[in-house]
Amino acid sequence: MKKKLNVFCVLMLVLMALQVIMSVVLNFNEHVQAFNEGWQEGRKGDYVSAYEFFGGLLIVILGVACFYLIIRSLVSLVRFILNVNRDKVFVWQNVSLLRWAGWGLLIPYIIIIVSELLNHVPIRQIYIEDSDSLIFGVFCLIMAEVFAIGLKLKEEQDLTI
Repeated sequence: MKKKLNVFCVLMLVLMALQVIMSVVLNFNEHVQAFNEGWQEGRKGDYVSAYEFFGGLLIVILGVACFYLIIRSLVSLVRFILNVNRDKVFVWQNVSLLRWAGWGLLIPYIIIIVSELLNHVPIRQIYIEDSDSLIFGVFCLIMAEVFAIGLKLKEEQDLTI
């Protein structure tokens, strides 16, 4: 049973890492192009309005927050796998790690949806491109709740005579 859980956890970790790498690689040219456009506008001496400046600053802050949450979810999943390998399967720390992994994937997904909708991107296209993050996040949260229920049942059983 432990081997199956390890295999599934490592598979999920590899898929999550692949998702992060692919999203960075696929969107890299767009980010470079936007940076170059902003750089050229700045060299022309054209000043941006305060609305554009703070909008860009908000996008940068949300991007850094999303990056932090995704990295934190990957680290949480690695720590969960290490706990399972150390025979610490049903402990409250694993529930917390799985919740971090789940919310760390769902919150950036929600931020991406909102920003894409504000840029008038169709919801169908957003779902096709970013649905894997939604699926992984919900799956981690479901696993966390299953572990929490299992821990509660274990604690109740330990209290019975």
